[in-house]
Amino acid sequence: MPIRLATQSVGDALVASLRERILSDGIHPGRPVTEASVAGEYEVSRQTAKAAIERLVGEGLLERTAHRSARVPLLDEARVLDLYFARGVIESKAYELLADRRHLSSQALVAHQAFRDSAHGSDVPAIVQADVEFHRALVDSLASERLSRAHDLIINEMRLCLAQVQTAQLLDAEEIADEHQGIVEAIQAGEATRAGRLGLEHLQHAECKLMEHLRR
Repeated sequence: MPIRLATQSVGDALVASLRERILSDGIHPGRPVTEASVAGEYEVSRQTAKAAIERLVGEGLLERTAHRSARVPLLDEARVLDLYFARGVIESKAYELLADRRHLSSQALVAHQAFRDSAHGSDVPAIVQADVEFHRALVDSLASERLSRAHDLIINEMRLCLAQVQTAQLLDAEEIADEHQGIVEAIQAGEATRAGRLGLEHLQHAECKLMEHLRR
């Protein structure tokens, strides 16, 4: 039976549906996601299916190697450790610099509240997106195009990690929101060392929970 899309542009609706299925484990890691299969499931053109797949590759929710179909990446220990390491290097330094300047963009504060609002619900894709937007807005507050681009690459690839944390109920979203609050307050207070430390502890908390889960 064809999968029906919500009322919006077909391309956006297709991306949203595929994204939700990936983040909620409806499309399992390692499974090929081909233009033909997507076009058949959703009754869309292959061109529309191809564009949707490429957008999700750009978001890090699908990966494509030479001469192979796009697939949902497998979350192994090496990938998770490296992602959290790389993200920690960028984010902890970014928070220190923001605290030195006592600068936090209005977008970051809006994103912080948006995550707290999403944390009251159980919509995993919405929680993941709000989490990504909060940390993206913090780094974007430094107004460095290249730094934001590097951070975007990493945090997009981390969406599967964030989804796994929520799907497996490894951390309560409201607890994550409280950790975000600590980072925001340290930046606003100009406490650079504390802001960087809280940023690292925030990531290490989730990393430890996810690594324990993967090892089980």
